[in-house]
Amino acid sequence: MLKLRRTLIFGILLLMGFVSNAQQSKVTAAYTFLQQGKLDSAKANIDAAVVHPETIGDGQAWYIRGFVYKTIYNQTEKANKESKIRIEALISFKKSLSIDTAQENVQENIKNIKYLATTLYNDAAASLDTIDYKIAVKNFDIFREYYLLVDPSKENFKRKEIDFANAIATVYTRIYEGDRKGKVDFLNLAKAAYNRALAFDPNNINANYNMGILYYNQAVNLINQSDYDLDIVALNDVQDNSINLFKASLPFMEKAYSLDPNRKETLLGLSGIYFSLNEKEKSNEFKQKLEQIGK
Repeated sequence: MLKLRRTLIFGILLLMGFVSNAQQSKVTAAYTFLQQGKLDSAKANIDAAVVHPETIGDGQAWYIRGFVYKTIYNQTEKANKESKIRIEALISFKKSLSIDTAQENVQENIKNIKYLATTLYNDAAASLDTIDYKIAVKNFDIFREYYLLVDPSKENFKRKEIDFANAIATVYTRIYEGDRKGKVDFLNLAKAAYNRALAFDPNNINANYNMGILYYNQAVNLINQSDYDLDIVALNDVQDNSINLFKASLPFMEKAYSLDPNRKETLLGLSGIYFSLNEKEKSNEFKQKLEQIGK
């Protein structure tokens, strides 16, 4: 009985070794197929390996999976801004990075994540229009996640964050201007995007100026869209709301002026704001500065 039990245990251990070797063989086979350019076979083998209990925790297996998916992306899906293959490659490299601490493998994982993250950023930039803006936002969010994973320095990332926030705010503003009554949500999205840029850099001149213009135009549009036959109460409401919007515009425009005192658009904006707030002297002051620059 004892001999039978030992034989059974030995058989189980032998089977476990066979299963483990079989899974490692799939990893090896995937790498071989990858080198041969047989990407479908490489994908099938490595996908089987990384879900098996014996190799699910193998950092090298996840790295090979990332490389297989990255190669497929480069060869067949580079033009697809919503490529799921690219995301799977990033997930794999991230998994390998969390498991495999060997310096050489860490650097390889970081290098590949940076490369794929850069393609996401480029696709986000290429989608900054009124049609594909959702793709731009999605890709930038994924870019942010993976870029910060391999380069957590906020200084390195800050410029990209500011540039994207300003750019997407411009897109939101364009959508809002196309339908001011039906697309009010996009006005709020634009303001939120500019606020995000200013959170990274309070001295960003474009975000300050454009935020000032948003409030200024909102006030002007409110006045221009008012009916001529409004009763006195409704008219007072329009005036109060427009004044509040001009006041909201002022600090952003003043900040933009302090950053560039010779920008004509800012001087024109400040002259208009102060005129609307019934501060004629201040309005004339900026009008004169604008005329001097014109000369």
